[in-house]
Amino acid sequence: MAVEGRSLSPVQGLPMHWRQPLAALVVGLVALFTVFHQAYWSMVETWTRSETFAHGFLIVPIVLFLIWRQRHALADLQPTPYPLAAVVVAALGFAWLLGELVDVLSVRQFAVMLMLPAVVWLLLGTRVVLQLKFPLAYLLFAVPFGEFLVQPLMIYTADFTVAMVRLTGIPVYRDGMYFDLPTGRWAVVEACSGIRYLIASVALGAIYAYMTYRTWFRRIAFMVAAVIVPIVANGLRAYMIVMIGHLSGMELAVGVDHLLYGWVFFGVVIFLMFWIGSFWRQDGHTANTAPDSTPGHRPSQSALAVSLALAVAVIVAMPAYAAWMDRGAWPAPDLGAVPAGVNGWEQTHADELWRPDYHNARDEWHAVFERDGQRVGLYVGFYAEQTRYGKMAAWENTLAGRRNSDWRQRNAGSAHEDARRALLSGADTQLVAWQWYWVDGRLTTSRHLVKGLEAVSRLLGGTDDAANIVVFAEYQGRPGEAEEAMAPFAEAMLPEVRERLRETGER
Repeated sequence: MAVEGRSLSPVQGLPMHWRQPLAALVVGLVALFTVFHQAYWSMVETWTRSETFAHGFLIVPIVLFLIWRQRHALADLQPTPYPLAAVVVAALGFAWLLGELVDVLSVRQFAVMLMLPAVVWLLLGTRVVLQLKFPLAYLLFAVPFGEFLVQPLMIYTADFTVAMVRLTGIPVYRDGMYFDLPTGRWAVVEACSGIRYLIASVALGAIYAYMTYRTWFRRIAFMVAAVIVPIVANGLRAYMIVMIGHLSGMELAVGVDHLLYGWVFFGVVIFLMFWIGSFWRQDGHTANTAPDSTPGHRPSQSALAVSLALAVAVIVAMPAYAAWMDRGAWPAPDLGAVPAGVNGWEQTHADELWRPDYHNARDEWHAVFERDGQRVGLYVGFYAEQTRYGKMAAWENTLAGRRNSDWRQRNAGSAHEDARRALLSGADTQLVAWQWYWVDGRLTTSRHLVKGLEAVSRLLGGTDDAANIVVFAEYQGRPGEAEEAMAPFAEAMLPEVRERLRETGER
């Protein structure tokens, strides 16, 4: 049916009232992708190297398909610039700036991805954004996010598997993420966490719920199932693989088929979830959620030009400020020599037992001290200009190491001066470690507080100086025996360490 008062352009039948706004949107998006190309490209690099996030390559084609499905509804809308949306674009630019100043990649990626619908809102208006709310929101699945869930999911998988094996009546001995059956040893590693299944289930579940249901209750209920089902299914998958290996005398499910069984099982589970969900499907079309906006007049060219100029200015502003902040370099930090002794504790030349698996420190202390036959180790790593040289509070930095480490770590609450307490196990060594972060002259164990204080300091023109402090000792029986020596050592050494860090930070 023809729409009165509208003419079609000779270019692909595009309605005339869409031509200039769409051209402005293309210019705005080109500016966005050009200015923030590093953040967008970092997502593509993650999709390429990580099987967990390889689905990112499908997100943009899916979004374009969903938008194409709504082309007739969009043709009936009059795109009108909404200048107040520039505030949202500016706020997201500020979020990107915070992520840039303290080098938090996920913050930068979420910020630039959310800028896409914000720019659409600014240049095309509220009605268009409401019509496209799901496709624009679905873009967030392109952001590689969720690695923080790996460790909790690994713990759940180990707990679930060991409990199920014991219920089966098979004796099992567990040591952290390792457990032994009479037929062999198993370990829950990152690939066993089920994070791939969870992310894939949520991404697929979202589009299935959107296209299959019409009410928010059913959509939300299905999304809850899309979260719970893969978590439970991954526990069953791990149990199934362990039992296959055990019953086959470790002949099956211990090599490549280990992963094959897992993906086949996951595929069956997802199929069943979608099949069961189809019993409550709601066919038919939903009413257009966008208000009727049959165009009575087109927005003036000047209004569109002003909105486009505003969009480009806001997009460019924060990266320009970040470049201005990074215009110079600070002198390389120098902690100086490790103190020879303090309060009766004397530095020894004992062989190095261990050091934290923290990378990119600009300067370090690593020494062992002895008093009355008791030995305590000290490690201090000083970080500066972290966006250039590497950050301290990074996912890959842990006491024991993330990958290919000879050490295993078990967090065990807090200790002296609210330190984070960890028990570390090596091939033939056991250590207890107390850890603090130093930032802005204070000690903390919160990585989030570290990032927040670093961001505030950088915004005000200061530095992002921070330090990792670890006191550790070897123990044979109980860790408490070693900690009896660590407490007086920490009381004597921490003031010296904090003073040296303060002096280094004032370079």
